[in-house]
Parts: sequence; C-alpha cells; structure tokens
Amino acid sequence: MAFDGPLFLAALALASFVLSYYGAAVGLILGHLRLPLLIYSLPSAASGAATNLAISGVGALTGSLKHAREGRVSLQVLAIMGLPSVVGALLGAFLVIAIDTVWARLVVGGFLLLSGLNLALGSADEDEQGGLLCGPRLLLEAIIGLGIGFLAAVTGLMLGSLRLPMMIRLLKIDPRVAVGSNMAIGCLTAFAGAATLWTRGGTFHLVPILVVAPPTILGGYLGARWTQRIRKEALRGLVGWTVALTGLGMVAEGLWHVLGS
Repeated sequence: MAFDGPLFLAALALASFVLSYYGAAVGLILGHLRLPLLIYSLPSAASGAATNLAISGVGALTGSLKHAREGRVSLQVLAIMGLPSVVGALLGAFLVIAIDTVWARLVVGGFLLLSGLNLALGSADEDEQGGLLCGPRLLLEAIIGLGIGFLAAVTGLMLGSLRLPMMIRLLKIDPRVAVGSNMAIGCLTAFAGAATLWTRGGTFHLVPILVVAPPTILGGYLGARWTQRIRKEALRGLVGWTVALTGLGMVAEGLWHVLGS
C-alpha cells in the first residue's frame, strides 16, 4: 500500500497530533500507535521503523525544548541516562535483523503493563526526591539508559514509556522533571536509532514525514505547556495508566502475531 490516499494521510496526521499533544504532557510521544500503520503502508518494516522514529524524534524535539525552557529537563539525567541510551540505540539498530521483534514487544509490553499499574496504583509518597547521583545510582541510570536505547532501535519505538516509570519509581525523580527529561532522552534516542536504521536500509519516506511531522511537532509543543498545570499526583496517575495501556496494546499486538503465525 502506498501513501497516495489523502484521507488516510489526513487521518494519520490528525491522530499523530492528538497522540503527540497528550504524550508531551506526560513525557511521551506514543509513536507505538503510529508504527503499525507506517509498517503496513511502507515497503519494509525497517523503513516503517526508521520513518516512525524520525517523526517521533522531531515531535519530541519541540516538546523537549518547551520542557527545558520551563526547567523540567535535568542535564545530569540527560548526560548519565541519555548518552548510554543513544549508544544502546546504535547497537540495537546494528543488530535489528538478528532479533525477533515480536517477542521483544511481548516482553517489553508485559513489563510496561506491570510497571504502569505499579506506578498508577502505588503510593505517591514513594516519589519523593532521592539521592539521584550518589553511589550505585549512577551505574543504575547508565544501565537503564543503555538497555532502553537498545530496545528502542530493535522495536522501532522510543520506549520512553519504559524509561519514565523507572525514573519516577526507581530513581525517585520529581514527576515533572522526569517527564521533561524523559522526552529529551527519547528525542536523542529516536534520532540516533533512525539514523542508524537508515544506514542499515531503513529508507525514510518523505511523504509521510512531510505530512505527519508538522502536526506531531505542533502537538508536542502545545502538550508540553500543560505539564506544569497538572498536579504531581494526577500526573503520576496519568503516566501510570498511559504506560499500562501502552503495555497492554503491545502484548495484544504480539499475541496477535504469534497466534496468527
């Protein structure tokens, strides 16, 4: 199927705007809901993954800049978790052919479902700021960034939904700072993964990028403006339920492929 249907393109652009708007408010772009359409409509899965990461990256860029201007991006978190995430994305993109993405999505989806429910239903008192940069926490952040960056390139997703609950629950980062920092890290990871997938044959397709990227950028910018207006407790709940639904969707998609084959 080619991108020659104006109604399809318009629907995809509108959906991407809505997803980007809501996602930016909670630190995500939700590109996993766009990815199946791109893979179905483009010549190869690698092309769909590369195009999706490129669109997600530009959408995350505007949201990240807005979060940064309002003080919700931690440079320390960006360096310690973000740089390993980029390295992991590069490694994952080079090994993408050797890994079964269906099973990767099942595993990631199951983890997202559990961590999202844990975040949404857990006690908000556990989110108090902890010792972010002391002792083993540095190594833990780097390992999390490396692993999630690797999975991002393998699955064609930014996987900020996997990183964000860890930042809030495990690393005890303020939810608003976690939202902004997560989006900035996702932006770097998306661009790194897309560039490497492109070198591995994942051709970018200009038509979906030119049509879908602008509303994604606009949605990311406008959505980021709402983060500061949401109470921390409500933001925590929104993040948790969004992550849980993301995981449920990935598990359902993986099971559909497994049972169908």
